Amino acid sequence: MEKTKKRNELSIFEELRLKPPTNARTKEHFPREYSLHRLNVLCKVDKKNNPLSWWKKRPNGKLMQVNEFGEMIFSSDERYEKIIPQEKSLKKNKSKILVTLNKYKIPVTYWVKDKKGELFQLNLKEEEKGVEFKIKSWLRDKAIDAVGLEIRSMKKKAYEYSKKELMNMIEQEENKLVKKGGWKALKVAALSSLGLSWLPFI
Repeated sequence: MEKTKKRNELSIFEELRLKPPTNARTKEHFPREYSLHRLNVLCKVDKKNNPLSWWKKRPNGKLMQVNEFGEMIFSSDERYEKIIPQEKSLKKNKSKILVTLNKYKIPVTYWVKDKKGELFQLNLKEEEKGVEFKIKSWLRDKAIDAVGLEIRSMKKKAYEYSKKELMNMIEQEENKLVKKGGWKALKVAALSSLGLSWLPFI
């Protein structure tokens, strides 16, 4: 049986954590802080200040309905509102979503920060979206913690197991966590832990 080289547990498990998908090729290609802007949209809110719909001013000053990303909503969309609200009844958008803009001031990429202040992209080209990745990454970290604890309780070391064996143990632990609380409960716990429970489209 092929064993993992004798290394410390931290470096072994680091290789088994999920790596963030992004259109940016490496961390160095992430947008700089100065290039990020808050969405310039207005919100219609309920009595508790929860967003109901988002609105943006056209160049002619008239309002048009957009989604939480500032993208135009068409009449075929189930969220489309036929009655345009009065601008004075709307509030400034307090979304924590940040965007990069092209030369026409149109949003190109959408980003948010987690509790650690790390950026991750929301509008990925890959099938796995940024928020879903964060939840799965949180789940993987929880499973790794549990496997590490189990190995230590048996008076063993992580390097005594092959990478495949460790991965099997981690995946089994992930399945246990999902079965125990359900995927929906895990999403709530993960987002709350990451400081992202405010995301309006979850």
